[in-house]
Amino acid sequence: MSLCLYNKCQREGVTIKNLQQRDPYFDNARFILVVLVVFGHFISPVRNDHELIYQMNNFLSLFRMPALILLTGFLAKGFYKEGYIEKITKKIFIPYIIFQVIYTYYYYHLYDRASLTLDLFSPQYTLWFLLSLFIWNLLLFIFTKMKYPLIIAVALGVGVGFIDSAGHYFSIHRTFVFFPFFLLGYYLKKEHFRFLYHWQAKVVATVILIAVWFAIDVFSLSEARSWVLGMSNYESMGYEQWYVGGVRVMFYLLSICVAFSFLAFIPKNRTFFTHLGTRTAYVYLLHGALIRTLYEVFFPEQFTAIWQYLMIPLYALIMSFLLASLPVKTVTKPFVEGKITDFITEPIKGLINMGKRQWKYLVQSKM
Repeated sequence: MSLCLYNKCQREGVTIKNLQQRDPYFDNARFILVVLVVFGHFISPVRNDHELIYQMNNFLSLFRMPALILLTGFLAKGFYKEGYIEKITKKIFIPYIIFQVIYTYYYYHLYDRASLTLDLFSPQYTLWFLLSLFIWNLLLFIFTKMKYPLIIAVALGVGVGFIDSAGHYFSIHRTFVFFPFFLLGYYLKKEHFRFLYHWQAKVVATVILIAVWFAIDVFSLSEARSWVLGMSNYESMGYEQWYVGGVRVMFYLLSICVAFSFLAFIPKNRTFFTHLGTRTAYVYLLHGALIRTLYEVFFPEQFTAIWQYLMIPLYALIMSFLLASLPVKTVTKPFVEGKITDFITEPIKGLINMGKRQWKYLVQSKM
């Protein structure tokens, strides 16, 4: 390993052992997917300006989060290790609470809302993913002990759509709708992704991507959007038939097919952005507020020229690289990774350990 790369690892706090153990394919995939998430949120406010933009937004939503969730589940194989719940509480739930509070106040001022309401379990914008991710990790303790866990997870994802009260609060609806992707990712092995490296997989993937692009046209743009976002129950979407759950199963299949088709085009070797795949949390947590600020403060109310739309992919790319940069990581790490809790817990742990040592000394001195 070159001295330059070694020094870079030292600056970023990455050990050589961890660097060698990481598979660049998955880091490449995670970063590319989070860039697509940023891009999707960039075009969402202007999706009604043109049918093609709306179609593109729906198509991206069909696979970007399912694929990202699947890879996140794939990386959750150590859930059974001691201290795992404490780890995910610190790295997922604490950052959720921190940014839920921050964004509640920020959006109140950004949109000049009439009242300020802080509800910790009604996730702000993109924060639903963190709350759901925390719950998915906990559900692994239950589902991995079940027989046919994937079938049960899909049944729950379909069934939750019939419950009118299951909605945005506590991210209940999306938690169960997207949980099958997380659980599937957990059960996948590296060998399952090896086929995607071959050129034959890319040929099949191209056919699938084209076919699905036209297949979802059987739904109206608004209907397709409701299905791919997975945040609405069937009644609110205008469906009352008992067999409507079959449509969700169909979208499960489409999402899986398109997700794996997209993953077939991910570079398998190390690239100039591979190391940024370890910082997707920074991009995801921070981009939503920036995009909303841009549209509220800097962008015109309506785009009037084609070049303005063509600039959106560039904006998304620049923002993704910026938010994944080392300076941003250094400044925001205590909040994004929940390390701010160390300032509270470490002194407490120190006092507890000191008390234990003092008690041990007193016991030994009396013997």
